[in-house]
Amino acid sequence: MNYRVAAARGAEVAWEQHYDAVRAVSTNDAYMDHVRRWDAEHGAQLVLADEPQGFFGLAALHSASDGRTTEQDRQMLADAAPHVMAAIRLQRALEHQGAELLRGSLDALRTAAVLLDATGRVCAVTAAAERLLAPDTLQVRAGSLRAARPDLDRALHMRIGLALASHRASPFEMWLQAAQGPLLVEVCALPRQAWNFGFAPSVIVTLKAPLGFTGEQGARLSAALELTRAEGEIVALLAQGHSRQDIARMRGVSAQTVTSQLRTIFQKAGVNREAELVSIARAVVEMAGR
Repeated sequence: MNYRVAAARGAEVAWEQHYDAVRAVSTNDAYMDHVRRWDAEHGAQLVLADEPQGFFGLAALHSASDGRTTEQDRQMLADAAPHVMAAIRLQRALEHQGAELLRGSLDALRTAAVLLDATGRVCAVTAAAERLLAPDTLQVRAGSLRAARPDLDRALHMRIGLALASHRASPFEMWLQAAQGPLLVEVCALPRQAWNFGFAPSVIVTLKAPLGFTGEQGARLSAALELTRAEGEIVALLAQGHSRQDIARMRGVSAQTVTSQLRTIFQKAGVNREAELVSIARAVVEMAGR
């Protein structure tokens, strides 16, 4: 339909001579009506970068009164191209640096977050989020955040699209069921800069396990209650609501082994019942998250 697109010659300048060749083969009347309505039938163009992260080019649109481009016009366009591309690289570097600074801040806060750019592609993942990504829930594939199930993947990307389009500060929520328990996924738009190329983070996807439990919680419970690392992980799973049978299956041991380990844990923690142990574990997690 668009003779400018059809006549593109990559990094080389294309102009009316190339447009004429395309239109001689196939002319789209609707597109011709469009460019004539806006008085921009003539001109010249070249592509600066055509990448998955973005498309950049230069074009000079000439009106009927401007007439067709001259050799001097086209040379000016070609001469400007390296300077424009240098500016694009600089702006891209600044926006990527901003993403790294934001990821560093989120890492310091132990926030499980995935940052997406204006095209919805992943530009940064925090360490806490990497521990929660899994084949049965969420993964980063080919630069995109994907859910394991097709229906959930569609729901996730619908929420990402809404966040990108609406700039809405309040999050769009969805739940995923993982082997370690439910996972809350919140998709929220980040404040927009007045102007950018779209490489800067535009959406933050935060991942929250119940009670804030992550892979670090077993170690924290071990230290707080003077347990072994394995015992701390068992307490963490109990506090997430898993049964002894679930814990045995996840750890690859028998239910009797878990029961035996819990007796030792009760003695070390100074409790007599599972409910007391879970209550203490939740208090420890809440304190660690403050």
